[in-house]
Amino acid sequence: MFTQFSMCLYEQAAKNSYQLSEVADNQNKLIHWTAQKHEMATLTVIYLIDTTNVNFQAIQEFDTENHKYEENLLPQTGKITNLYILAGGEAPDFDSFETEEYFGQPIYSIFWHVDILKNEISVPKNQPKKLFDIRDLILSACANAKISAPENSFAEIKERAAALNLKPKHRHAFLSYAIILINALILGLMYLEGYDESNLSVPLRFGAIRSDLVLYGGEWFRLFNAIFIHFGFTHFFANAMGILIFGSRLERYLGRSAFLGIYIFSGLLGSVFSLANLYIFHPHVTSAGASGAVYGIVGAMLAFTRIVKRPIEFINWYVMLIYIGIGMVVGFATPGIDNFAHLGGLFGGIIIGGVLAYLGPWAPPKPGNF
Repeated sequence: MFTQFSMCLYEQAAKNSYQLSEVADNQNKLIHWTAQKHEMATLTVIYLIDTTNVNFQAIQEFDTENHKYEENLLPQTGKITNLYILAGGEAPDFDSFETEEYFGQPIYSIFWHVDILKNEISVPKNQPKKLFDIRDLILSACANAKISAPENSFAEIKERAAALNLKPKHRHAFLSYAIILINALILGLMYLEGYDESNLSVPLRFGAIRSDLVLYGGEWFRLFNAIFIHFGFTHFFANAMGILIFGSRLERYLGRSAFLGIYIFSGLLGSVFSLANLYIFHPHVTSAGASGAVYGIVGAMLAFTRIVKRPIEFINWYVMLIYIGIGMVVGFATPGIDNFAHLGGLFGGIIIGGVLAYLGPWAPPKPGNF
């Protein structure tokens, strides 16, 4: 039963980007495997151990040895979480089981016991009962193990998981750098033309959005031009950082065509949302900026990493969700921010990011086809 459960658990873990790193058996009987996932400077390691073949003292000694090795990884990792999933035997008496607490320390050791037959997880006091989505993976593996064993071997599952890993298509994000440079050059030209924050005639000459000029003057090119125009250095710098941090990752991993498509489409949709807002509420206000395109990049990363369950250089969907939440709160609390452009760009990025997630080799496997 342990072998069947372990296969099902690793299959679930592999779909969530955990990589098998070690398998141990005793006379062809599986007793232990290790899988790990490196994300946002945190290395999460799962140790699945058959407690009918390994006693608790050996597990504690194993944990001590792991710490000696992992301390060397801390400078480049940030922190390490070890989750020991004990299964295959009776639940230990955690009151007498000498588990050290590592909360507040660089390395966290967490011990859970799984009753495979009852689908129950026992957790010692003062230790977390939930860790990311691993609890759901365990319960799902318990249920699946009672139905049928996975058709794939460990080697086949590992090979399939490796094929789903995101690998960069380009070493450098030249297109992201070029867009930042174009935005900087346009801002420099605006300053040479005499731009200051009290005089918006210069941004209008360069193509900023004003609803009457677009809707009644037919100057629809402004929806595109506005993506590259900024109201001062601070405005430019904020968007440039977004392109540099998130856009460069998107370009290198999804490709330049995908990145450019996301940037332009999201920027244009942000301009359309901004135009609607100006027409209804602020007919005499001028709007411009790359923030719609930047939010499109963020939205694409949110949708893509959420669907494929793979981070892009340690940045995952929930990081993007936090970024969006903070950005929206600050945006709506700060006067003069074009939040409609942000929402339009975000919506456009989510659409394209979701579509791309289902087109490449990283597309989520269909049930039973992992």
